[in-house]
Amino acid sequence: MERRNELDALRGIFLLVMVGTHLPTAVNAVANQPLGYVSAAEGFVFLSAYLVGSIYGPLLAQRGLAYVRDRLWKRARKLYGYHLLLLLFVFTVVVAVAQWSGARALTDYLRVLFDHPLAAVAGSPFFLYQPPLLDILPMYIVFMAVSPALLRAARRRGWLPILGGSGLLWLFAQLGGGRLLQQGVSTLGLPLPLDAYGAFNWFAWQLVWVAGLWLGVGQHRPSRVVQAVRSHGRLTMVAACAVSLVFLLWRQHVGGLLVGTGAGWAPLDKWRLGPLRIVDCVALGLVFNRTLLPALRWLRVRGLELLGRNSLQVFSAHIPVCVLGDGLLGHNASLPAPSEQVMLIVVMLAVMLLVAWRSERSSGRAVRAGLRRGPRSDLAARLIPLPVPQRERERGRR
Repeated sequence: MERRNELDALRGIFLLVMVGTHLPTAVNAVANQPLGYVSAAEGFVFLSAYLVGSIYGPLLAQRGLAYVRDRLWKRARKLYGYHLLLLLFVFTVVVAVAQWSGARALTDYLRVLFDHPLAAVAGSPFFLYQPPLLDILPMYIVFMAVSPALLRAARRRGWLPILGGSGLLWLFAQLGGGRLLQQGVSTLGLPLPLDAYGAFNWFAWQLVWVAGLWLGVGQHRPSRVVQAVRSHGRLTMVAACAVSLVFLLWRQHVGGLLVGTGAGWAPLDKWRLGPLRIVDCVALGLVFNRTLLPALRWLRVRGLELLGRNSLQVFSAHIPVCVLGDGLLGHNASLPAPSEQVMLIVVMLAVMLLVAWRSERSSGRAVRAGLRRGPRSDLAARLIPLPVPQRERERGRR
């Protein structure tokens, strides 16, 4: 498939919004769910699953399960390596800075680690301890690792059983199933509090991933549901805009009603993806698909596309800056000084762009090395066309 630059740009936007949410600056008030009760995390997870489905769905039919599994598991292992490096950073650098500075924000951030050091360190490689901001990568890794099995099952039996099972898991999360399992783990001898397992309820958020896989595969052969939505395009857009506007006004004028806090359930709960939140996600997704994506395709914002193409590396790199910046400069009652806020934003943007640029150069070197080693795969030939003379040499080799 051709690379869709507007999707890369959209991922870049999601990254910037998440960074604005995590940093202790005045941007947080604007970046934190600015369009209703939908955060950039939902969009980032959905779009990643959509790209996995659109790329590896056809490859499953062409190359088989072993090829798709090897590619996705290789990527999952790479992300797991990023996660281990981030944990090492927390256990060494952040702990040292917290003890040296005595910053209350950092000691609160490491409270579980300080209270249960052995259990936290031993359980962290198995995702049993997930410090704040380090809880989305484990979920992403697990979802990517099970994607080959989901794609294979969908090819054999269709998407209806998978979507039905995903809906049941989401319902299980709404009934408190995730918390029950965490309590069960705690009773087995691992003395960790419930907030050590991360904020995201995987049983709920898998619905976002499965929906993204389904629609990604379906872009090549749309399902009846997608065809029905497309056939009523104008009516669908009017309804989506109306629903999005209602939730936007609700957030601006009603506030935290039905949002929920802590372990309590609420229809707009972010961590368990309450039902009203899903309605808002679907409506805003339809609006974005009809309005924002065509605009990004026309504008071609190179910086956003660069960030989006290297989104996972950039996301991993932004976490240390957020942790230290929030821990050393953040205050519970007030924001840092304006000069400190500007410094944080500049440093963060510089780190993100540098990591994206280095990752782009590294991937470019890998592609060129593959070309020097021999003929390329059919997928690489579609994505990166060769100059005419080299193309003729490739044909001669075959």
